[in-house]
Amino acid sequence: MTEPLVRKTRIAVVDDEKMLLNVFSSLLKKSAYRADFFSTPEKAIRAITESPGRYQLVISDVRMPGMSGIEFAKKVRFLLPNIPIIFMAGDLSDEVKSEAEALGKVICLEKPFPLEQTLKETIPKFLTGQLTKFS
Repeated sequence: MTEPLVRKTRIAVVDDEKMLLNVFSSLLKKSAYRADFFSTPEKAIRAITESPGRYQLVISDVRMPGMSGIEFAKKVRFLLPNIPIIFMAGDLSDEVKSEAEALGKVICLEKPFPLEQTLKETIPKFLTGQLTKFS
C-alpha cells in the first residue's frame, strides 16, 4: 500500500484493555495510520453512527464486557455493510469463527500477534483485497 493510501486510512480500534489501546496508539502513530480508540463497543458505535464515512477499517477484540465483538460487528455491518473488520482474540471457538466468517470481509488474529508486522503487512494486504481469506 502506498504511503498516501495509508494516510487516508482511519481505523476504529475497540478493546476493553487500555494497555493494548495504548500500544496500538503508539504503533499506529509511527505507521502514519490515523485512528480513534474506544474502550467499549458502545462508544465506537456512537462514533461510527455520528460519522459513518470516517472509518475505512475496524479492529476489535472479540471478548469484551457488555457486548461481544461479534454483536458489535453486526451493528457496524448494519451501518457500514462493506467495511473490513479485523478481530483480535486470545482463543477463538469454532462457533465464533463461524459467526465471524458469516459477516464477510473479516479476518481474525489470535493474540498474541506481532503488532508491527500486522500494521506493515496484514492491514495493507487486507485493505487492498490481497488478503481475503478468513484466518
